[in-house]
Amino acid sequence: MKRFFRTLVILICAAGAVLALTYVGIDLYGYKRQSERADLICLFGAAVWGDSPSPELEARIIWAARLYREGRAPLLFLSGGPTGSNLSESDVMGAVAIEQRVPRSALVFDNTGITTARTLMNLKRCMQGNGMTSCLMVSSPFHMARIMVLARLNGLQAFTSPPAETPVSLSVLQRTRATAREELALFKDLLVFAVSLD
Repeated sequence: MKRFFRTLVILICAAGAVLALTYVGIDLYGYKRQSERADLICLFGAAVWGDSPSPELEARIIWAARLYREGRAPLLFLSGGPTGSNLSESDVMGAVAIEQRVPRSALVFDNTGITTARTLMNLKRCMQGNGMTSCLMVSSPFHMARIMVLARLNGLQAFTSPPAETPVSLSVLQRTRATAREELALFKDLLVFAVSLD
């Protein structure tokens, strides 16, 4: 019985260490920014309030538009699902991007990107269908690690470019909650990917 409890304690401690290290890794990785140019910029959706982007989504759009204006990529791939109104997340993102001086002709709308995994599947299909090989990933810092893990699993040549600051990143409590949610989502996505290989 003592051996059982000793083993149980060791397993609990090991699991705790893995969770803690993963949490720290996700948090730190989110601020890694790469300077490569790419074939397109993939902008991940977030909450929409009415017909306007939430502050978190607005920060992502403004940053992606800036990257476009700097010549980092010639196209913006806007991915986001339904919002409950007539507009999808990607529709709202497109309207703000145009306000940020990104031409309509440079926008690619993905209205079915309802999850991170779905967005990456749609992105891969778009890239393969148009002879593209590289992409810049734009989302909130807490989201970047999961994006990049799934991008690699999908065989995408991807580079990280999160905005330096978003409302969530500036709030310790919101940042902690968001990172913890991402950790759980990462484990779930890895499990789904592993099962899909069978």
